[in-house]
Amino acid sequence: MQGSAFLAAQLARRAYLDGFEEGLNGMLAVCHTFRNRVRSGWWGGDWSKVLSDHKTSSYKIEPDPDTVPDPRIYSFQCLLQEIDGIFSGQTPDNITIAQQTVLATPAPVALYYARLDRITSEHFLEEIARKPEIHQRVAQVGMLTFIS
Repeated sequence: MQGSAFLAAQLARRAYLDGFEEGLNGMLAVCHTFRNRVRSGWWGGDWSKVLSDHKTSSYKIEPDPDTVPDPRIYSFQCLLQEIDGIFSGQTPDNITIAQQTVLATPAPVALYYARLDRITSEHFLEEIARKPEIHQRVAQVGMLTFIS
């Protein structure tokens, strides 16, 4: 197994844990958010570090369950078909990028996501969710809100 395949698998698991309730688009949006973080230079653009450090930018403080995604679930199968393109940057993000209104300014991309009714991280609540002038809402997938 290549290192990139391992990291893509970790990305797929994170998407399953955080986005499965919102179906395929929820999982895809979570993946794109992580890719946006890498492209924005978080942790020097290092996928391994961005994935490892997800808790510092998470809306929840509870530990992750030990759940392993069942690859027979159809929506997860669809995610697995897309994961390499997202990881490599070849699959465009049509979910978490705000609709551009002014052509001269780049559209904001999602760097955070949350179920606003389930925020348990005080840091996320105070520094992200309650500062819309800094962190604009850019997309909504079911109950998941994506924030720049």
